[in-house]
Amino acid sequence: MYFYYSFKSLDIIKMGFEKILHYDTIKLNNISNQIEVGNCEIVVPYEKISPSNWGKVYEKYVGQILEKEGFQVKYNGLNLGKLDGGIDLIAENDNLINLIQCKYLKGKIAKSKIDWILYRASNKLFKTYKISEKKLVFTLIVNNIDINFSKRIPKNFKLKFTDIEKVKYPWLQYYLDHNHIQDKIKLEFREVRMN
Repeated sequence: MYFYYSFKSLDIIKMGFEKILHYDTIKLNNISNQIEVGNCEIVVPYEKISPSNWGKVYEKYVGQILEKEGFQVKYNGLNLGKLDGGIDLIAENDNLINLIQCKYLKGKIAKSKIDWILYRASNKLFKTYKISEKKLVFTLIVNNIDINFSKRIPKNFKLKFTDIEKVKYPWLQYYLDHNHIQDKIKLEFREVRMN
């Protein structure tokens, strides 16, 4: 038997959705166009999920994948909301701490967005670096590289460390080129499709 979660006001959308994402598991059911929470204790139709809440669903989805890969995952974004310091997930194993920013967007990520992502995360990254003995990684995770990054090279686009002729996604390479500026925290990229 299903409990259908209905949203009657903006407050219930905010409070209710945050609450259901703290369940152990969520599952996308693309046949029925719904999210099933727990053991189908709560079912949320896709059309009831706001665009901002899809970002939260994506964070939970990515976290579950990382847990299956053997990481202990802290859901920083779901627990702290806008106070997450630019870190949505903290995935840790015996020798690695991976601080993660998830982006579930329908638009392109350009230079200003990359700069904002790095700026917002910088304080948390620095604090973690100061206290940790483990290898540190900061990973940008997106749902679809072709939707989120343009292949078109902007006019006057230059990279200091990479040959432009070898670049497929200029702004993604701009992000990754920050590895050449510092060597304390490795910057990585990953695509995790949620369809």
